[in-house]
Amino acid sequence: CGHEMTHGFDDVGREYDAVGDRHGWWTPQVLANFKSRASCIEDLFASYHLYGRHVNGKLTLGEAIADSGGIKFAWEAFLEAHRPDLIARRLFFVAMGQTWCEKQDEKGARAALLTDQHPPARFRVIGTLSQFPPFAEAWSCPTGSAMNPA
Repeated sequence: CGHEMTHGFDDVGREYDAVGDRHGWWTPQVLANFKSRASCIEDLFASYHLYGRHVNGKLTLGEAIADSGGIKFAWEAFLEAHRPDLIARRLFFVAMGQTWCEKQDEKGARAALLTDQHPPARFRVIGTLSQFPPFAEAWSCPTGSAMNPA
């Protein structure tokens, strides 16, 4: 649910107003801030590679933004509903990772890199969680590590 809601504010959804008309409705400053932050996500996903090819950060940007928003929505709902201890917080992230557990052959993966708006599953996990401080806190990831970059 949070993932889909976030699409309303991603690189495409942000162009539509409350009644579904397509036109820019964000102020220039809000748009500049969005583009700056979105470029960080685009660059992060473009840094990942699979079978010698880089993920297309621009193509996958909307889904990467929605994954980021979705984990935030889900995390807040989880905290509110369960008041979790450390083990439960860790299991939340394990469950998120298992959601994207898959096996794909090389030919299909290479084709997806060219056409699929969704990042490869492993990067949906790594990319999203590496930018989510509660993950680093739950797993005690050192600052500056791959899963808790500075």
